[in-house]
Amino acid sequence: MEKAKKIYQTEQRKLLLQFLQEHKTEQYSIDEIVSKLTGEKVPGKSTVYRLMKQLVEDGLVKRCNKGNSRQFTYQLLDGECCNHHFHMQCENCGKLIHLEEQETKKIQHFLEQMEDFDLDVGKSMLYGRCKQCH
Repeated sequence: MEKAKKIYQTEQRKLLLQFLQEHKTEQYSIDEIVSKLTGEKVPGKSTVYRLMKQLVEDGLVKRCNKGNSRQFTYQLLDGECCNHHFHMQCENCGKLIHLEEQETKKIQHFLEQMEDFDLDVGKSMLYGRCKQCH
């Protein structure tokens, strides 16, 4: 029997989640997050790395490659709604786009019919270029 993972709600974790909630449509690198956090209990860079890793593992945050670089950006997942559609990411600027659920279902149905494959839509990312970078 697997032990339930205990999640500690530290002040630093709360501050980080609050920041991500206030900027939920945007993506930030660790450096950008650290530079934008304000207040008395601002976590250091290594703590932000550790907390972001935990948030990704907990399914609260999506980690994405920033363009063609080896740098990552992070964005708060919008709860259950992100589990029912594809995400598209621009390989140039790193912008994350949510594909409409209806369009996702069409693609999912096509792939399941073609390959007899059960696709996990919430974990699927399509890569390409956004309109601004095209």
